[in-house]
Amino acid sequence: RALLKELRSATVLVGDPAAKRALSTKEVIEYNGETPKLPHGLGNVVVLAHDLAQPSRIAAATTSGGRAAPKLLCVIDARSFLDEWESVDALPEKVREAGKKDLRAHLSEKKPCEILAECVESADVIALSHSEAADADELEMLEAMLRELNPCAAVVRRSGAGGGGRAAEGSTAGEDAEGRLLQALERGGGAEPTARVEKNGCWQAVV
Repeated sequence: RALLKELRSATVLVGDPAAKRALSTKEVIEYNGETPKLPHGLGNVVVLAHDLAQPSRIAAATTSGGRAAPKLLCVIDARSFLDEWESVDALPEKVREAGKKDLRAHLSEKKPCEILAECVESADVIALSHSEAADADELEMLEAMLRELNPCAAVVRRSGAGGGGRAAEGSTAGEDAEGRLLQALERGGGAEPTARVEKNGCWQAVV
């Protein structure tokens, strides 16, 4: 929602009915297949993928027809990421069973830590929601871990569910809080890699 506020207009494709109900914008289309099909002739298109969608499959679907490579914005909760990352538990049975019946939930058989790793490693920009509520030492540890997992991504702190924000130390996302997510996406991520890195991604995945 923070990204949508920064865009003057956008068509949003969502893979989750709950996400569609939560968005106030009129241009919201729910996709029901394994991957979204982008409408032609539109300007800004944001894909809000299913929580268990595989970023590489969303990217492949959105680059067909000669379109420019999409950008992936990965949003994670700074308060709980480290606990979920270290957990070896599987997804709750109810979530797994629902995922088996949903073509959009590509990663329903994976553990939460595996899902988080795939989304983080594919991202161009990583937004840390609720960063103001996270322990300061743990937040620094989290940012260091994210930069190690994906040195090419920009890491952006956001307050609450994504309102205001600032770049984490070492990020190249800019200094102004306003427009930070959009600026980071336009710049393509954080530091330039020392060697060419093949990366996949979609516009937006919420974990």
